[in-house]
Amino acid sequence: MNDFIHSQGLIFLPHVLRRLANRFIDTCDDIFPELGLLVPPRLVSSVHLLFERGPQSITDIAAAIGQSHPFVIKAVKQLKALGLVDTRSDPKDGRRTIVRLTSKGKSQAQRLLDVRPVFEAAYRRLMREADAEIFESLWRLEDALGKKDFSDRIAAERGGDSA
Repeated sequence: MNDFIHSQGLIFLPHVLRRLANRFIDTCDDIFPELGLLVPPRLVSSVHLLFERGPQSITDIAAAIGQSHPFVIKAVKQLKALGLVDTRSDPKDGRRTIVRLTSKGKSQAQRLLDVRPVFEAAYRRLMREADAEIFESLWRLEDALGKKDFSDRIAAERGGDSA
């Protein structure tokens, strides 16, 4: 069967990246409970950040993981509902919310670290099998987009400037 998205070429790069991310996340949704993990796969980075760096403000979490403020607010609500984090107002600035892991959240973060080598090995094997060592390449793409936004690149192409 011919994959429509593949047949359309590079224009659908974002679609392919999202589709791949969704496949990984869907698999984690299925496997995490078997591994004793309650953390939603999309929120693993937030839990790990709090475990490694301690309590953080919503703004600091967003900056550290490269996600939007609204995404982090929603994430914190989910993690709080699971009993993995609690929040308090910053005593120095009542407008800021400070998020910290609960003991249950710390236990989950440690469990994530315990299973990390299995996931990393599976990712490495997949990349070797596909002859696609893409991890460092993805970071280079993100870095390049940080220097010149994709909208600027589109504008340059429309104007004939490919720099």
